[in-house]
Amino acid sequence: MLKLHVFVSHLHIESKFADALEHALTRDFKGQVELFVSSDATSIPVGSQWFEKILSGIERAQLQLVICSSQSVQRPWINYESGAGRIRGIEVVPLCHSGITPAQLPVPLGLSEGVVLTDARGLRRLYAKVAQLLEERLPVVNLRLLADEFSRLQERHRGLLQIDANARERVSDEAIVQNPRVLCVTSKQFLKLGYENQLEIVVRAFPKTLKHQIVTNSEDFERVMEQHTVDIIHIAAYVCPRTGNLYFNNVDLPVGTNRGPLDFISPSTLRVLLGRAKTRLVVIVSGDSLALATDLLSVTNVIAPRDIVSAKAMAQWVTVFYRGLRTRTLRAACEKAAERSHAKMQLLIQASKLTDISFKGARRSGKARLRSKYNRA
Repeated sequence: MLKLHVFVSHLHIESKFADALEHALTRDFKGQVELFVSSDATSIPVGSQWFEKILSGIERAQLQLVICSSQSVQRPWINYESGAGRIRGIEVVPLCHSGITPAQLPVPLGLSEGVVLTDARGLRRLYAKVAQLLEERLPVVNLRLLADEFSRLQERHRGLLQIDANARERVSDEAIVQNPRVLCVTSKQFLKLGYENQLEIVVRAFPKTLKHQIVTNSEDFERVMEQHTVDIIHIAAYVCPRTGNLYFNNVDLPVGTNRGPLDFISPSTLRVLLGRAKTRLVVIVSGDSLALATDLLSVTNVIAPRDIVSAKAMAQWVTVFYRGLRTRTLRAACEKAAERSHAKMQLLIQASKLTDISFKGARRSGKARLRSKYNRA
């Protein structure tokens, strides 16, 4: 029985489209299709072993599928992967959604014949291509149902993008956050990857006068959040693009499969913790996690990357941003840091302001663990 290896390129924030595609092709072609589904490079530290894994996945592939939106076609990494596929001589098929059509695709994606994920006729052409490469008959399936599923995903995706856009447009009335208490959230795996990628320079970039500490597991994280006011949470760990879960355990990068005992914080638990710690800002440096960012906007402000950011650029952003907080608002400090470092970090303003916010550290009572009280989905 032939096995078809397919490489799927997509943005971190469009992972659910890739998941639905993988499920459908695996099911309808009876396991003969093996997909390598990788998020874009913003989802994990740039420069680690994931690069070789991605190149190996492209090298094995006999077909490459690229999930295309008006956002993804502008990202350099998506074009890098699709260009690598064309150089190898394999067929590259753009899969369009959320308003963009194959005729609107830029070069090099526009040089390939694409389809629209919400069009059953386009999906049939995709299935015919897969069947041809497998030397099998076209499976008898109702592709209208699959197109409808992509339509539902498209509507959810548009909703998230609208929340994101609204948060960018809000006018911030933030006061200057002087002498904030910062909690850096990472994992032992990311610390190890950090040394391999010189990401330790990001940790060293925190100003010496800044009150900050590092936690690498959910227990320590929850304990600190229960006992202190934490003005800023700085996340440098794997964030699932599908659920928004923040993982402390090892993750098989770049595909995002968990390894070892699970240790994570769900967005719902994180929201509760942020409220209790009176957190004014969450900085996500490990990936463009729209799922987590939009989920947290009900309780706090969020800063997240909008493209690949190198370790050196991120280190410079960290230095300029946190030093800037002494005299600038959150928005002004973020914009100045982005200008100086060329790191595409953007501020999303909270939807509804919290009240009774203190910027001075305060001892908090209540050591009960949230693990038994809140859903850790």
